[in-house]
Amino acid sequence: MKLNLAIKSFLQYCSLERALSPLTLNAYKKDLDQFINITTSEYYDAIDIDKELIRSYLLFINDGYKPKTLKRKLATLKSFFNFLEREDIIPVTPFRKLHIKIDRSKQLPKIIKESSLSKILKYAYLEQQKFCPTSNAYRESTRDICVLELLFATGIRVSELCSISPIEIDLKNNKLKINGKGNKQRMIPLCEKNSLKILKEYSRLYADILHDSTSFFLNRDLRPLSDQSVRRIIKKYSSIAGVTENITPHMFRHTIATMLLENGVDIRNIQILLGHSSLSVTEIYTHVSLSSQREILVKKHPRKKI
Repeated sequence: MKLNLAIKSFLQYCSLERALSPLTLNAYKKDLDQFINITTSEYYDAIDIDKELIRSYLLFINDGYKPKTLKRKLATLKSFFNFLEREDIIPVTPFRKLHIKIDRSKQLPKIIKESSLSKILKYAYLEQQKFCPTSNAYRESTRDICVLELLFATGIRVSELCSISPIEIDLKNNKLKINGKGNKQRMIPLCEKNSLKILKEYSRLYADILHDSTSFFLNRDLRPLSDQSVRRIIKKYSSIAGVTENITPHMFRHTIATMLLENGVDIRNIQILLGHSSLSVTEIYTHVSLSSQREILVKKHPRKKI
């Protein structure tokens, strides 16, 4: 079977039998397309892929990506060839006798400085006040604040934020339903007063449009807000606030998790909030909060009483 047809069959299997999300399917397709473009062509036979070709591909991409990304690309290839073997499209996967070790050292999550976060939110509200409350500019700036506040209030992923539908955000009972990775759903209570206030204002300003919309957050063309638009919003208000850090949407997630941990919130509650399937993923934030641990040891170590 030609590689292009094999990939098509694999993606259909992932969609229908494994029920993977469109985002995951798109990531798989990009990884497999990259493999084809670098090593062979789409008309190459799947049966002709051997371990030497896999090695050549990994050597080619090794210096261009972080270990976490390399691991994902490798996992995609393994899953693809395991599927081909199970379906008897190839006699044996080329990974059968291939032993690859990728540096698994964990990089500590980057967080936003508290002063920088304060400035960004402050100037976002100041920017809103420049516009007439009935203008489109005011409405769009309200949306921008909503995006910033919700990212920080809940720690949701940018993909999760962009896929929120109007029926998934309940501002009467103050709760938000999130469809996370692997189509896993979780319910997040909306408790933070600033985020609730601006969400209700946004909902009021866009009420007529949201009634018939499949997306809660909309761009100026009233289409679903994209992750790139969210990045531009963060960049815009970082620039206005004079914040020089390169802040990404995911850094809001790292920041709220770290701050909650430092404020004494149980790590299992943080795991549920973030939608981590394993506690080990959440535990990386324990390495970030060393300053809090040091303060606790200085003030509360029992040696002082002995």
